[in-house]
Amino acid sequence: MLAIRRRELVLGTVATFLMGGCGSAQTATDARSAQVHAATAIPTTAPLGQGKDRALVLGGGGEYFIAWLLGFARGLHSAGVSYDLAEVIVGTSAGAVVGTAIAADHLGLLRGDLDFFGLFPKLLADLVPTRAENPSQVRARHVAEAAHDASLTTIQGIGRAAMAAHDPSVRNLELMIDILSLGRSWPSPRFHATTTDCYTGERIVLSQASNVPVSHAVCASVSLPGVFGPTWIGDRLCMDGAMCQTSTHVDLVAGAKRALVVALTDPAERFSGIPNDIDQELHDVESAGTKTLLIAADPGKVHLLAAAEIEPALRAGHDRAMREAARVKAFWAS
Repeated sequence: MLAIRRRELVLGTVATFLMGGCGSAQTATDARSAQVHAATAIPTTAPLGQGKDRALVLGGGGEYFIAWLLGFARGLHSAGVSYDLAEVIVGTSAGAVVGTAIAADHLGLLRGDLDFFGLFPKLLADLVPTRAENPSQVRARHVAEAAHDASLTTIQGIGRAAMAAHDPSVRNLELMIDILSLGRSWPSPRFHATTTDCYTGERIVLSQASNVPVSHAVCASVSLPGVFGPTWIGDRLCMDGAMCQTSTHVDLVAGAKRALVVALTDPAERFSGIPNDIDQELHDVESAGTKTLLIAADPGKVHLLAAAEIEPALRAGHDRAMREAARVKAFWAS
């Protein structure tokens, strides 16, 4: 019965959008009135993993990787491996969407939504368009992709291009995330979403203590320059959390006993040219006493932002979980 009501809600939202609705007029006010904690340095001096047993880190990768992560989680669950054991969850972009569902124990419902959109991808494409068509969007995408270092100046340049891009209203994206996350309440203090301040280039880590709706936090984390957003969080205008010196933010969980990291690691699959050395990040975290297991979900040539990729991504994630289940189980339960 819950699944039926949820499907009606999704369809109702699509209908509202197609008839010209644009979500809650209160969205921007809510986000800007929040008191957001200060930016977090990289590497962080106060890791979230300190004293924790299990940490889960989920990277970004568009609609494709949202679906892939859900397929992977479902495959692990069928093999007796659960993400529920994680005491701290860090999600970036696609990983923030899935991470909030994990923290809320609503993975099954989110998977049902993606199953539906996998069958009818045009509905999702109409609701949350990902085409970068006007010159300002193309420019923002180009600036991000042309980055060749991880300096604050480079990230600020991407942020300026993001702020100047004429993207579709972020309210439509927030409305969709409201539904996918089952509301605006923060699901658990263990969930953290990363985003990047467009103006300063600093990393922002959002949590229950940040006093913002979780849908706004996730929206900020997925605000890809030239595609979505940027998103107001307090008095900061924020873009995708992967537009940063680190695209996975593994340093945040240093000190945990073990950390499972699931991410796209091939530079060709990322949305920016900012150098990112995942192996070095894992080495640094391991030096702090954290055992790590990386699942490098490299799918090859796919369109990460295409709704049509959802159905094959769900299958690919599930198939990968079947191959990795024994290794993940041994690591997660040890």
